[in-house]
Amino acid sequence: MAKRDFHLTPNEISALWQAYDTADDPQEQRRWQAVRLYGEGWRVSEIEAITGCSEASLHRWARQYRQQGIDGLRSQWHGGNRALLTAAERAQLAATVQQVPPDQVLGNHQRRQATPFWTVEDLMVLVEQRYGVRWHSRTSYRTLMRECGLSVQRVSKRYRSRPSDQAIADAEAALEKK
Repeated sequence: MAKRDFHLTPNEISALWQAYDTADDPQEQRRWQAVRLYGEGWRVSEIEAITGCSEASLHRWARQYRQQGIDGLRSQWHGGNRALLTAAERAQLAATVQQVPPDQVLGNHQRRQATPFWTVEDLMVLVEQRYGVRWHSRTSYRTLMRECGLSVQRVSKRYRSRPSDQAIADAEAALEKK
């Protein structure tokens, strides 16, 4: 059995406790707790049972803690697509699309469809022009449209057309003759 060479000082233990108590992210809390227990000399199997982490994760976290301190255990996730626009940019965008028609913002030469309403395609152009953001998923733009207070309507794949009034009259006349 290999001898553990990871031990924490009382000051380090105290700092990990303080970080744990003030954290909002449960994943960060789990990492800090696991590293603290490991540094206090708890058995790996006990730490796995308490925190639900794997042995490999525990060793990786301990290594990150040694290299970078508490900040090395902070979450690196920044929110995916949502984080590409700030709250202020989203509010500004919502005000724009609610108050100004798309042809006044984009001009007719940049629009893909000539409708008086905002479309997903128009929103894609606007977001890329103003904020330099381009998402790969159309779902992200649909979500953004809903956040801006716009309804999202998808085109139906079925062809629906109403016959002309003359065609209806002819068909009714043909039925009456029978």
